[in-house]
Amino acid sequence: MAVYYITFTNWSTFLNALLRQHSVYGLFEDNANLFCQKLTAQNISNITVNRYRAVQPVKSLLFPVKEEVTHAPSLRPNVLIGAKACDLGHLLTTDAIFSGRVSGAGSAGAGGFHRQGIEDPYYRIRRGNTILISADCDDLRPSCFCTLMEGSPYPLKGFDMNLSPTRSGFLAETGSEPGEALVRAHTKLFQEPRPEHLEERRQCRENMTRRLQENNRRFNWSNPKKIIENGGPAKTWEQDIAGTCVECDACRFTCGTCYCFLLGETVRKWDRIRTWDSCQSVGYGRVAGGANPRRTRGERLRNLYTCKLQYRPDNFGVYACTGCGRCIDVCQGKIDIRESLQKLYDEQAAVRAPK
Repeated sequence: MAVYYITFTNWSTFLNALLRQHSVYGLFEDNANLFCQKLTAQNISNITVNRYRAVQPVKSLLFPVKEEVTHAPSLRPNVLIGAKACDLGHLLTTDAIFSGRVSGAGSAGAGGFHRQGIEDPYYRIRRGNTILISADCDDLRPSCFCTLMEGSPYPLKGFDMNLSPTRSGFLAETGSEPGEALVRAHTKLFQEPRPEHLEERRQCRENMTRRLQENNRRFNWSNPKKIIENGGPAKTWEQDIAGTCVECDACRFTCGTCYCFLLGETVRKWDRIRTWDSCQSVGYGRVAGGANPRRTRGERLRNLYTCKLQYRPDNFGVYACTGCGRCIDVCQGKIDIRESLQKLYDEQAAVRAPK
């Protein structure tokens, strides 16, 4: 909507003003990892805005790991600072699932369409009461691969306000009316950007894109949807891809687009509890009588990749993987989705090659 400039000094004043009216969450560094935590007057000076994405997915704020769903959640407005482009991409999937509304399609989809389904009131309330102040990446992790998934290290949409670093402050780009309202409420803290500020942003974004491409130059696959549609032999999935899986479910719980959950009730109060579930657990697909259509780790991992890279594009028009690399970082079996796709791509290319 508009681009403003805010100095580091005014940014600190802005943060303190937000704390007085909102529950504010930001990123804090610990041993090169970034964790999302609630801001307080005591830790506010330690917040990290840019760098790269946090360990936790953004969905954990909107769709908690465990929540009681008998009573309405708090209506206190939240502000999340530091979400990255890959995180905003995740919300396209969770919004479609929990808000029940899908419109349009990305390049991974089958074309323009509109669908409306069932809305989850708990997600809707949290989503509607959360202001997203995203930020450009100015660094990366070895596991980052957003540029392989039609993404970029800087947000272009989906934010209320986005922050791009400069030497003396931030460029603050608004993307919604709530973002503009924040600027109007603190108009003395924001000013018109100078040409050199815009040039700094351009150079930083180009540099980060090049760094990401260099980080993933050993992978020459493209169109992951087509790779998954073409499939591969069971041996590749069971031994080469899922052979080291220890079924810990970490990849699913750290993924920003997984939405499966279980419902249970407490014994005494009959409160209903919702908790995350994982399709990589052997019991996930088990049905009455003990039958299980996906008994092996290879079958379950293949279903996961198909869900992320084929079913979601077919149904929602976007990939349910944005290249954040969280699943790579947490995997105890060192399974890397980039390498898995490369194995499938190479096998398919070998089959097509002339004899």
